[in-house]
Amino acid sequence: MTEGMAEGGHAGAPPVRLWVRRVGVYCDEHRKTWLVAAEEEEGMLRARIQRVQVPLGEALRPSQLPPSRLPHMWQLSQGEQYRDSNSRVWEIEHHLMLGGVEELLLKLVPVTFSYHFSSLNMSQKDPCQKQACEIQKCLQVNNYMESKCETVLQEMQKCCAWYPKGRSISCSGFEKEKREREKFKATSEGIPPSPQ
Repeated sequence: MTEGMAEGGHAGAPPVRLWVRRVGVYCDEHRKTWLVAAEEEEGMLRARIQRVQVPLGEALRPSQLPPSRLPHMWQLSQGEQYRDSNSRVWEIEHHLMLGGVEELLLKLVPVTFSYHFSSLNMSQKDPCQKQACEIQKCLQVNNYMESKCETVLQEMQKCCAWYPKGRSISCSGFEKEKREREKFKATSEGIPPSPQ
């Protein structure tokens, strides 16, 4: 992370997933809105992402959006990185509170950078990416109501169960989010969380 971390306060855990709602507006797994701006400096693409409450509005389909260097979705991956809907890797440069606003700064990792995620090489296609994209589409169409996307969520679970752990980046974020939902549900029902 960059030196800027010392200037701002700790912001807690970053969002697990961010989906585009409309140009410049993304939504996370908790239906919180984030404003996103692309910044390019010396050939390096960054995304400055700030949590700002704006009306969700009608979600646009990816085909309705103008061309952009920013992805339709980011998925938190292993370590301090995100994987986007185009299978690109984004490094978290910082995640902090600045003037009361939660900010996430991501930097696109150049394609020439050789990097491995467990046993998954960037050149390999994520076997569950199609299912992850189907979840994104379903959630956008149904105003991010997971209950209306049970079928595609189950398809994702089947895909993740089929491949060994670490083979699909989409599954690593999906499984983490599932554990967090189960933990939240158990806590809200008064059941103490199980030890990890």
